[in-house]
Parts: sequence; C-alpha cells; structure tokens
Amino acid sequence: MSNACAALVDDGLIRGVLATVECQTRAYAQGGYLALTTGSSVFQTALTALLVIYVALIGYRMLFAQGSVRLSDAPAIALKVGLIMALVTSWSTFQTLVFDTAARAPVEIAGLVAGPMQGADQAGLAASPIDGLQAAYTEFSVTAAAYGKLAGPDAKGYSSPQAAAAEATAAASGAIFLTSAGVISAATLSIGVLTAVGPLFIVLALIPMTRGLFVGWLRALVASALVPMVAWLLVVLMLIVLDPWVAILTEQRMGQRLEPQTAMSAAALVFVFAAGQAALVIGACVMAFGFKLPSPTVDRGVRAGESGRIAQAAGAGLAPLPSRAERLAMDLQRDQAQATAARTRSASTAAAASAAASARTSRHVSVGLDETRRLGDAYRRPAFTARRAGAAR
Repeated sequence: MSNACAALVDDGLIRGVLATVECQTRAYAQGGYLALTTGSSVFQTALTALLVIYVALIGYRMLFAQGSVRLSDAPAIALKVGLIMALVTSWSTFQTLVFDTAARAPVEIAGLVAGPMQGADQAGLAASPIDGLQAAYTEFSVTAAAYGKLAGPDAKGYSSPQAAAAEATAAASGAIFLTSAGVISAATLSIGVLTAVGPLFIVLALIPMTRGLFVGWLRALVASALVPMVAWLLVVLMLIVLDPWVAILTEQRMGQRLEPQTAMSAAALVFVFAAGQAALVIGACVMAFGFKLPSPTVDRGVRAGESGRIAQAAGAGLAPLPSRAERLAMDLQRDQAQATAARTRSASTAAAASAAASARTSRHVSVGLDETRRLGDAYRRPAFTARRAGAAR
C-alpha cells in the first residue's frame, strides 16, 4: 500500500500530494483501528468491564428509582450500547459511518455547491479543480522563473519591476499550494489520526464523567471535515477568478512580452484568496466548537426537570405533577415519616404513663406517712393520756 501511494507523486506536485495523503491516511486509519480493536487484549478487556459496570449501574438506578433514569429509557440505552459496540468492533461500519462521512461527504457537498460554477465554463480551470490547481501552480512557478531570468542574477528583492514580479509570482505559487493542497492535506491527515484513535473516545461516551472527551473528539473531527469543504469551495472560486489571468500570463510568457504589472496583479489576487482561506478555516473551527450534546449528569437533569415543572406549574397556577420516580420517593419518605411519628407517639405515651405511675406512687406514700404521723400525735396528746390513766385506775 505504501509503494502504491508513493508512486502517485509523479503526477505533479499538487496532484501527487493530494492523492498520496489521501491514500496513506486511509491505510493509516484502518491499520490503527484494527491494531486497537483486534490486536489489543487490554482494550477488549477494558471494554467488557466497562459495559458490565455501565449495565449494572443502569439496572440499579432503574430498580431503586435513582436519578432520572426510567424504564422507558431502556430502548434508547440499548440502542446506544449497540451502536458503540458496532463502531468499536467492525471496521466496515466504522469506515462508513465515521471515516467516509468525515473524509468524503464534505468534499461531495462542496462539489454539489460548486457544480453550477464549474459547469459555466467547461474549458476553464474550475472544470477540474485538481487539474486547474496544478495548472495554476505550474504557470505561476514558470512565470516567476521567467521574470527572474529577465531581471538577471544580480537582481534582489524589489530592485526592479521584473525582480518584484518574480518575487510576487514565486510567493503566489507557494500560496496556491499552501491554501489548497496544504490545507486540504492537513485536514485529511487530522481525520486519519482522529479516526485511528476513535474507538477509545467512542467508548468514553458511556461514562458521564468522561463524555466530555468524546464531545471534544467529535468536535475536532467535525472541524477537520468542515475545513476541506470550505477549502474546496474557495478553491473553485479562486480558479474561476484566476482563469483569465493565468491565460494572460501564459500568453505573455509564450510571446516573450512579460508585463510585471499583470504578474503582480495576479499574485495579489492569490494573496487575497489565501487570506480568505485562513478566515474560512477559522470559521470552520468555530462552527465545529458550537456542537453540543445534552448534559449527561443525572442530578443536573433532575434539577432541570424539577425547575421546568415548577416554572410551568407556577405559570399555569397549578401544582407540578411529579414523575414516577418522584412519586415512589415521596411514598417512601411518607412511610418513613409515619413510622417515625408512630414511634415518637409510642415513646411519648410510655413516658407519660411512667410519669403518672410515679406520681401516684409518690402520692400514696406521702398520704400513708401523713396518717402515721397523725396517729402518733393522737397517742401522745395529754387528754388521751389522762383517759388511759383513769381507765387503768
């Protein structure tokens, strides 16, 4: 595969770079995916353990009504697990859904959008963008060499109009390469590297705490896919604009009638499109970073749901309707509160009965002591003593 890809360089600089990078990237992505998913027992063991833990946690939450997981969510959870298993165990599925979507779909969309512009002039550079880029790059390079030869070996910088034209056209040829084949090849390489390690980040989507890494990986992949799309669109527009200028440069060079002003004007157009290409790359990254997934945190979802229901109920003037998990939790809390209240009442009743019994016992004891004291006092009175003495006589 490497020898076949290397042989494509002979087709020209831009053609060879684009074809070689695409060929090598596909081979690299496939090799990295297969090495990770089939040749690594550590990844397979970790994947199995992670799936077991994930299913156990979901079952626990459903059984005890923890968080916002409901029984109706089971089909969606099963679909998510099945999709992840399909992506991390089958290269054909992964290639179709991930690699081809990121590497081919944006380019095809760009071709559809630029189709009317390409069809307007079947003989122009935009009719075949890769061939047009190669022709424009070659013409600017050859024109730069012609102006440099005309300026002489001692000409440096902008010492003469011919030297300035040589410098401008040489820089324009480099700008054409960097803003077309350079940008598109860099995005293609990024897609290859991201897809090679894709199974790791796809598995991390199961865990709420690591789902942010999956979102970041997906954003980077989307940005890498959007860059070729906007780059090809601008390339087609640039070729349409440069088509008459390249024809004039070719005519002047073939007729030995080199006009420095024409060459510098054509180079200035290339620099303008190079700046536009940089702005579009930044815009593609900004668009990709705008991609978001729903929050995976269960507690946050519960709070959001409660806040939404409370706000809706407050706006309608009605009490919020609790969910099944909330009703179950409220029933358990009510039963616990009732059991606690019953125990509290029993303890209060027992304490009151004990206090009453203690009070009665104390009262009986005090009454008996009072009676004993009164009887003793009666026996010790003088009248009672005298009567007892008279009765004795």
